[in-house]
Amino acid sequence: MAKAVNSPQRSRLSPTRSWKVCRSGRRRKCHESVTYKRVLAGEGAAGLPCPAPSPPAVPGPGRKELKIVIVGDGGCGKTSLLMVYCQGSFPEHYAPSVFEKYTASVMVGSKEVTLNLYDTAGQEDYDRLRPLSYQNTHVVLICYDVMNPTSYDNVLVKWVPEVTHFCRGTPTVLIGCKTDLRKDKEQLRKLRAAQQEPITYMQGLSTCEQIQAALYLECSAKFRENVEDVFREAAKVALSALKKAQRGKKRRLCLLL
Repeated sequence: MAKAVNSPQRSRLSPTRSWKVCRSGRRRKCHESVTYKRVLAGEGAAGLPCPAPSPPAVPGPGRKELKIVIVGDGGCGKTSLLMVYCQGSFPEHYAPSVFEKYTASVMVGSKEVTLNLYDTAGQEDYDRLRPLSYQNTHVVLICYDVMNPTSYDNVLVKWVPEVTHFCRGTPTVLIGCKTDLRKDKEQLRKLRAAQQEPITYMQGLSTCEQIQAALYLECSAKFRENVEDVFREAAKVALSALKKAQRGKKRRLCLLL
């Protein structure tokens, strides 16, 4: 996290939003660009309050709506995964995102569920902004690049501690991205020249168990492998957690009565 800066007037960051429809048809998907402007406020020294953990928002009666936040190192494949899923197109050039919101729908069993998908910036420059996305999240996807051992290490070093702090009690899903590059000869040559190897499926599964994530999934956005599965399974995890929380609430009410 960024170090505190002493200032007589501290600032916070307020979001401004603009919407555009990216795709329509049987499954409508929209994209919301989110930018931020500074406004003066008496916030904490780091520029952001440290919010108390809050329970996930519960969808209204007859409506299933979930908030999913995606985190991970810059360039690990988060944005490509979202763009392929929501827009059907793979970005050929890397363009770092700050904060982007997408809306999609997915069928879970016989129910249609609306997914509000929040892409976040992984660079350190945005460490103070990223927590703005965490409030009332139902599930967090922690992503890493299977061809980048540093991004894999940062799952434990950076992302799990951050998610645990801001989203305590929220389920997580670990995602290994760019699996197609495991067979790319040029990428393998570069990696081995640095005396490194691709992260294996078993390594990812081991880390999933270590961080107590609900699931470990791998995908290739470029070749659209397992992309749909990532979001369908994430929705199942979130819905299961909501049901568990609701059952616990009912039990507490019974005890009080």
